[in-house]
Amino acid sequence: MKISKYFNPQQLRGLIKAGDVILPGTDVSPSFSRTGCIDHVDCMASSLTSDDLGGLRLLLTLFRFSPTWLIRLLMTACAKNSLAPGFLGSALRTIDLGVRGMVMSLYYSNLTGEEYQGKKVFDIIGWNARLVMAHDDAPSENPQPDIAYENPEEPDVARIFARARQAQPEILSWGVKKRLEFITRLKAIIIARQAEILDRIQADTGKSRTDALTAEIFGTLDHLDYLEKNALKVLKDRKVPTPFALMGKQSKIYFEPVGTTLIISPWNYPFYQAIVPITLAFAVGNAIIYKPSSATPLKGLVEELLAQTGFDPAWVQVVYGPGRNLGRMLIDRRPDKIFFIGSQRAGRQIMAQAAEQLIPVELEMGGKDPMIVFEDANLERAAAGAIWGAFTNTGQSCTSVEKLYVQDGIYEAFKAILVRETLKLTRGTDSDGGSDIGPMTTSAQVKVIARQIEDAREKGATLLTGGEWDGASAAIPPILVEDSSDDMLLNREEIFGPVLPIFAFHDEAEAVRLANSDDFGLSASVWSADRQRADRVARAIVTGNVSINNVMLTEGNHALPFGGSKKSGIGRYKGEFGFYCFANIKSILVDKNSGKMEANWFPYTRRKFQLFTELTTNIYSPGIWSLIKAAVSGLKLEGYVKKLGKKE
Repeated sequence: MKISKYFNPQQLRGLIKAGDVILPGTDVSPSFSRTGCIDHVDCMASSLTSDDLGGLRLLLTLFRFSPTWLIRLLMTACAKNSLAPGFLGSALRTIDLGVRGMVMSLYYSNLTGEEYQGKKVFDIIGWNARLVMAHDDAPSENPQPDIAYENPEEPDVARIFARARQAQPEILSWGVKKRLEFITRLKAIIIARQAEILDRIQADTGKSRTDALTAEIFGTLDHLDYLEKNALKVLKDRKVPTPFALMGKQSKIYFEPVGTTLIISPWNYPFYQAIVPITLAFAVGNAIIYKPSSATPLKGLVEELLAQTGFDPAWVQVVYGPGRNLGRMLIDRRPDKIFFIGSQRAGRQIMAQAAEQLIPVELEMGGKDPMIVFEDANLERAAAGAIWGAFTNTGQSCTSVEKLYVQDGIYEAFKAILVRETLKLTRGTDSDGGSDIGPMTTSAQVKVIARQIEDAREKGATLLTGGEWDGASAAIPPILVEDSSDDMLLNREEIFGPVLPIFAFHDEAEAVRLANSDDFGLSASVWSADRQRADRVARAIVTGNVSINNVMLTEGNHALPFGGSKKSGIGRYKGEFGFYCFANIKSILVDKNSGKMEANWFPYTRRKFQLFTELTTNIYSPGIWSLIKAAVSGLKLEGYVKKLGKKE
């Protein structure tokens, strides 16, 4: 059953119940519900008046929660409306025309749902009672435009953007509450198909199955749940205070879509980083053009899930191809907003190109996240957190722990636990959830890790684990590195692999200095039994996210904004701020339609200047007496402006 723009799911179920009472089907003809003709109910509803639509909604809601026998009794009474007196007969006739008319029209228009496989009504009755639909919701004879979405050329890209811009007002017209019905359905579909989705993720990325489940499926569902519960509240028109000087006026904020949004996502979390920004932008009301990484495109999966949900193909268009050339073509078409997650190199290029056309951008460009462990921390738990934070998803996360700072008094004991537990990790692309980490996803990143490890060894670093790696296999073992220095590549670049350098520090000041010693600032974690100290350090680290006595956990709460500082990014998404990322925040000030002139309008006179000075001084001086004097000053100024207007 498709999502209706005019009826909620309960009302549609009520219509199905009524439809099966009126048209229960026979041995040769299908019932009303079996045909799926209800999928086309919006074609009819669009022509109803608001009063008729409101009455029908109420009636269908009652049908939804009424027993079938009661609906049958009511429809029987409606059919005999001529026997009822005046008002009652009129009411029964109205119900009969409204409900029976809608049911019969849908059924005998030969309309069916996508899943219906039997004979159509016209074939059964041998009579073509054709209904010609001119409404926008009518099925198109050619719903798929002639566009190449894989490796598109310039003309294809132009048509993609034209299609998105044409679709955006339609998305907006559904309203937030209706758009959330798509989110609810998508969530149910992902739950039902999660095993298949996991297979696709593993095929493209090589992740361990538990990694894919917890980060890609669980995280995505948690985000959709957050949208369901919060989008309506956050995007609702908002009243804000109006200052004393603007007394009599109203101030409001509207949250509107920015328009056609280009989303470019990375290869490390291809499902999560597709669905999360797409649905966030859609909830606000935007049309989306989505470009996945060519390394892990999950080709066709996103489109298939959205189509099953009921998304119009024009609402979210997925474009495949090499990042650099395709990205340039997409940005040249001037999207209204660019949302990018990826490397600093690509982020700089996108920002430079966007700047030429003043396109607003949101950039998340990775991190080199420090973890600080103080001597009063629980060592076993902190070590477990460090291992998971560094090696989950084989270290291929923008918020992976890449610098582990341990206070010198516990350094040796902590290192021993760290090595012991790291050596227990199991590796492989499993099918049953029993493997800890999978292989690296891309050969290019394997080469990056090999170069960093070779450089570290040549400059004197010690590998506490993983020394057996051949420098070529994608199955990189978890590597703990000791005695590394600032001039080594692994301490200057983002690692993005299963490598963790460890360092000792002496005191709080040194820990903060070390944590802030590079150009990244995406995330961090602080471990200590002293909550005040942990909070001080969290505030002192220049970063966008900090977990205290946990790791990478700010991402686990979709009410928290996510983004970086320094060279890790620009902007925030997720949480309330995530909606604003894809919204045009419009300020509205409403005044009365009166003949009153404003005091600050022309003409300026000496007397007006004196009165304005008096008002300014009184309004912004402290105390109740000043407020009273401000009211008097305001009345004097208003009276003078009236006189001035009469003279003119």
